[in-house]
Amino acid sequence: MISSVKGEEQMEVPMNGQTDPGEWNGEQPDIHPAVARAFRALEGSGLPWVLLRGEDDLVRPTGDVDILVADGEFPRLDALLAGAGFRRVVAHGHGSHRFYFSYDATEDLWLKLDIVSEISFGPLQQWPTLLAKGCLQRRIRNGLLWLPATTEQAWLQLLHIMLDKGGAVRPERMETVRVAGALASTDDVIAAFVDRQVGPGTAAQLLKLVRSGTFDDFRGPARRMAAALTRNAPLRTRLAAGRNRLLRLLSPTFPGRFSRGIVVDVVGPEGAVKTALLGRLGENFPIPSRYVSLGLGANGHRDGWLTRTPGGRPDQQAIRQLRGALAAKYHYRRGRLVLVDRPSDDASLTDHAGTTAGGRTETVLAAAVAPKPDVLLVLDAPAEVMFAGNGGHPPEVLEKWRQARLAAAKRLPNAWVVDAEQAQPLLQRVATGIVWGQVVEPPSPDAGGIT
Repeated sequence: MISSVKGEEQMEVPMNGQTDPGEWNGEQPDIHPAVARAFRALEGSGLPWVLLRGEDDLVRPTGDVDILVADGEFPRLDALLAGAGFRRVVAHGHGSHRFYFSYDATEDLWLKLDIVSEISFGPLQQWPTLLAKGCLQRRIRNGLLWLPATTEQAWLQLLHIMLDKGGAVRPERMETVRVAGALASTDDVIAAFVDRQVGPGTAAQLLKLVRSGTFDDFRGPARRMAAALTRNAPLRTRLAAGRNRLLRLLSPTFPGRFSRGIVVDVVGPEGAVKTALLGRLGENFPIPSRYVSLGLGANGHRDGWLTRTPGGRPDQQAIRQLRGALAAKYHYRRGRLVLVDRPSDDASLTDHAGTTAGGRTETVLAAAVAPKPDVLLVLDAPAEVMFAGNGGHPPEVLEKWRQARLAAAKRLPNAWVVDAEQAQPLLQRVATGIVWGQVVEPPSPDAGGIT
């Protein structure tokens, strides 16, 4: 027997109709190497687990890889999955969900594991169940994978669509729903749970609807199921939904060393290459990102009077530097990925920008206020490209500045020299891989390099 929850009381659900114990005789699905490493890490630890859904979408997962583990095993997961190249991101307000990410630079692919210790439903995980223990007990093996028993897997897929997705079925998921409808049975633990929680006969009605193939009709029944679950839920469960909604206003962060954020400084030639790189670096990163410029940039609506004032331009640049440095510090303290765009002639790498009082002021302000970079990406290109804005200088002077930049980058911690003339997609993959590598692996004393 296992228990389900209705109102303030626990109700018993009979374990009827459970088949398919032990080994699975089907074809072993193809799995992305990083995801396979995570599965092997789980298996090698002896930790009970199952893949809840999506075994046909593991080569290049289009969404989360949903995994159920035994209750009480979470403390082991961070170190276990770190060995497989996955890093946890703390996202508040998601019930028992814990999220782990990895990046495959060869395919420019982010991978996400969504690991839970309980089976709950609803966009706010507002309808918890006691189904997890039985699901793990009746799991079946398919090669490297552990899966729920066939009828349970079908029901979990259907309830995921109805309760988590509000009855919305994406075109690429229609066949999965059809198969689930064909495999699910009313003589099943989860079917009994549905009838107890929502109302007698609900499981049979849902199967009839799914087998009719009219996917456009799912939204109405999904709303009615949600309303019934909400009515029958205990007060503490309804309060938990509101709490989760509020907690989700907090930004996801990395635990440990990077809990205060990650600062990535990018120094390189002005123009489309650096702009595109900065935009893409934060596009799919697991934590929120913010772009900050420490260069002069375009004039703001308050800057006109400074440029018209004798000697005002250095003051304008100093103000921009201070404003950018303060913004970088603010976003860093919020735990974000801070992408700092430094000018191509940044004085921390070459000495020609600090020859004026204004240049020295900007350098001092940036160094004193802006957070230190965790990763410094130095985009290298021929001197005439790197210092295109410094017109009038002979080629040998430009090349001297370039070599000074490269020499300084070798001495700076966490500095990486990246070829800025390679194709933009490759440049973005290399840069993302460098940043992610610093998050996953502890920095070594000789961190940095040339790529």
